[in-house]
This record gives sequence, C-alpha cells and structure tokens, in this order.
Amino acid sequence: MLVALAWNAVKLVVGAVAIAQLVCFVVALYEMLNLPEMRHVGLEPRALAAVLPNLVLETAGAVIAVLTIPLGALRWRRIAATGERARPPIVFVPGYLMTRACMWPLRRRLAAAGWPDAVGFNYRTVRGDLDAAAGALRAAIRNAASTCRTPHVVVIAHGMGGLVARLCLREWADAPVRALVTLGTPHRGSKLYALVPDATAQEMRPDSALLDALAADELPRQIDVTAIYSSFDLTVVPSSAGQYPGASNIEIESVGHVGLLWSSRVGELVRENLEFALETAVRPVASETADAGSEGQPAPSASTQRATSSSSE
Repeated sequence: MLVALAWNAVKLVVGAVAIAQLVCFVVALYEMLNLPEMRHVGLEPRALAAVLPNLVLETAGAVIAVLTIPLGALRWRRIAATGERARPPIVFVPGYLMTRACMWPLRRRLAAAGWPDAVGFNYRTVRGDLDAAAGALRAAIRNAASTCRTPHVVVIAHGMGGLVARLCLREWADAPVRALVTLGTPHRGSKLYALVPDATAQEMRPDSALLDALAADELPRQIDVTAIYSSFDLTVVPSSAGQYPGASNIEIESVGHVGLLWSSRVGELVRENLEFALETAVRPVASETADAGSEGQPAPSASTQRATSSSSE
C-alpha cells in the first residue's frame, strides 16, 4: 500500500514538473523570439530538436530536486577534504521552491576540491518574507564564521537565493564575507514569475519594488562577486537578466536552471572563482613589492586568474 502511494506520488511529481518545464520552455521561447534582434530569425524544427536532450536533462534534474526537498530538514556534516590548505566555510543559499538538499551536488564537488566546511541555509520560499530570510542569513553567516573561527566565509546562492544574499549584504559594511557567487539569479527580474500566483515569486518580476531597490545599491566593494547564468535557463527570462551589473558575469550554454547545481562545468567555474577571491584576499598589499601592479596592488599569478569562460575546465 505504502509503495503504491509512493509510486503514485512520484508519478504525480514527474507529470507536474514535466508540464511546468514545458510551460517555462514555451514562455522562454516566446520571449526570445520577440527580442528585437531575433524577430526576423526563422526557427527550424532541427533547432528545436537540438534542445530536446537539454530539456529532458533539466526536467529530470527538476524532478530529483522536488523529490529531495524533504531532505532539506537534515543537518549537514563536514565532508573530508582532499586539499591541504584551509578554506573558509561556504554558506549555500537555495532558490525558489528549493531547500538546501538541492545544493548537495555542488557541495560535494567543492568538498572534493578542498572546501569541506559548508552550511546549508534554509528559509521559507513560498509565501515567505525575503527581508526576514535576509536577516536569518546574516545570523547564519556570523555563526559559520564563529564556529569555524575564520574571519570570513563565502556565499553561493542559487536562483532567488542570490536576491536574499544581496538583501543580506545591503549596508553591511563589515560583513565577514569574502566572495559571493550567484547561479541563475534573476538579478534584473524574470518575466516568467509574473505568471506565478505567489507574492514571493512576484518579487522577482522585472518591475518589482525589491529589484528596483537592489538596482540602486552599489556592488559590495569588499566582496568579490561572480554571477554565473545560462542561456538555457528557462526560469530567468530573458537569460541576460541573470547578469549582475558590476560583477564578474559568466554566461554558459546548454545548462538549465537546476542543472547549474549538477554541472561539472559550473562546479569548476565556481571553484576557480572562489580560489581567485581567496588568493587575491590573502595576497599582501605593499607598494614596495617588486611585482606590484598599479596603486601597489600585486597582479594575480597565472594560477589565480579569474575564470571568465565556460571553457575553463
């Protein structure tokens, strides 16, 4: 009986996610074809067929994300690292309709790369209060820094989590945060969320009061900020809305919104940019340094250059 109920629940989730993905695809396609530079571009059946494998993979990833939502109640434990150097802890912030369980694949990749300490932050996404979530994230950041006895942490946020992180860091001049990496965050809003009948989702519309307020803020100068977004993200419409003005923006292809958390390519980009932020933070600033660049700032070595392309693997 229980097995049958569980199987029916799985089928219901698969069906609902498949329909939702199809709606997202149609909306994204419509908006893309109505861009000024695309209005006279013909869409061939072959082009549509080419995106089918990516759509199937994204749907499968979304199904897994939904099914693992209850696992977000489980606490994270430290994962043994392969590297020898100490790294600051990572605070993971999930996106809309997700919990920290959805961040687990990326957490595993980074732990294997020498970043074992991580905190999975949970907050209410549906009918939630983003200001309250931002306040709770501040507390989580302070607690992570205190527990690990480190002067700073790094934050990785997915989707709406990136907006929560930005709210958290507003006017926080002494935030113990060295780097912020956002994945598929609608920094400039997404037209898709205008269709979602939820007040929290409405905050991600292009003309929302929240985004207008965040747009007026300057980029946190003491924090290294990277925004990774995908041209195949069906929830950030148009995909260029995933750009964070003033940050290091990296566009990739053929990876969906949930796929950003699974992709080895994205994981490597995240790692390289975190390494860049960490190395440039600990590097001493001294005008008498022989290799110093302008204003006494030493130039990053080849091993610490920022990753700026999806080809960096």
